[in-house]
Amino acid sequence: MGKYRNTSSRIFAYALLIINLLAVISLFCSYAAQYIDPHESWIFAVFGLLYPWILIVNVCFIILWLILWKKYALISLIAILIGWKELNTMISLPGENPILLPGPNFNLMTWNLHGFAGQMNVSGDVRPEVTEYLNAESADLVCLQEFYIREAESDPVIQKMARMWGLPYYYVADYYHTGKLNEVIGIATFSRFPIVRRGSLSHQPRNCFCIFTDVVLDQDTIRIFNVHLASLRLGQKDINFYYQLKKNETDNVNLRAGFFSILKKLKQAFQQRATETDKLQEAISQSPYPVIVCGDLNDSPFSYTYRQLTRNLTDAYREAGEGFFGSTYDGAFPNYRIDYIFYDTHFKAFSYKKSDVQFSDHYPVSGLIMISTR
Repeated sequence: MGKYRNTSSRIFAYALLIINLLAVISLFCSYAAQYIDPHESWIFAVFGLLYPWILIVNVCFIILWLILWKKYALISLIAILIGWKELNTMISLPGENPILLPGPNFNLMTWNLHGFAGQMNVSGDVRPEVTEYLNAESADLVCLQEFYIREAESDPVIQKMARMWGLPYYYVADYYHTGKLNEVIGIATFSRFPIVRRGSLSHQPRNCFCIFTDVVLDQDTIRIFNVHLASLRLGQKDINFYYQLKKNETDNVNLRAGFFSILKKLKQAFQQRATETDKLQEAISQSPYPVIVCGDLNDSPFSYTYRQLTRNLTDAYREAGEGFFGSTYDGAFPNYRIDYIFYDTHFKAFSYKKSDVQFSDHYPVSGLIMISTR
């Protein structure tokens, strides 16, 4: 660092270099998040969650060193290039669409409805708006999470929805098996095609996180896993704390208590999702039919969950989507792509779409899927 001739300049340059090295170490920790089970070490999952911000810091260092001392720009540049595969999970470049082959194909949608309550900052029932939107989309298969019906009798309401959407076959399962006839809150799959078998996966005896349906398309039977993995379950205090930090309004805020509350919930959610992912992986491996997995994973593309599922499944966004980042969640935290469509080698995505409708804290994601092998 001969360029820095006085002591204060050298100290400043060395301090920048140390901070840069810490940023690079953080970047490698975020890469490790995809490979390390949160049960073994959950702290890496936190780095995975922070990956976009860590990436931005390293990019800023590249620009800074190019101005001050060019050779040090290689530190962050090489670190980013080493993780090019991870970076690619949030970039989908436009390419040639696959040719739509003759044979079975269908439009699949997945959407977390937020209980028909609208966005985070909007109260009221948006069921009419959701119903109108689904009518217009004319999807062949619709996988819903946080599907909430509270009426005198829920079954007739669900049947009416199915008829209105032109999806007469359906399966609905509660998150918790309360047995209440007038209330449903859980996961629902609606289909234009016959459903010949159905079932669910539970993390605990009373905690359903996934349903599966075997659907018949012409002569083909496929199994669709509709998933809603464990959320952070942030309380209102946690959300308020997050927004106070975001707005830099930290006067009279107990930072220690706020951070530890969120970290505790992050740890619980990371570990529970890892357990649910392992159960889901086992169910996928035992499927006698081609598999599609879709739903709200509550996890980013830089997570153990995403890595495990994409070892043998293709991400529709990566194959047929376009854009950068592709966030599907509009709530307080995390603002990532957490809703997905995956499929095995029997399928191919012809198109992928995220719709910017404001009827939930999640955006609906859909794709035209075709069966590529018979």
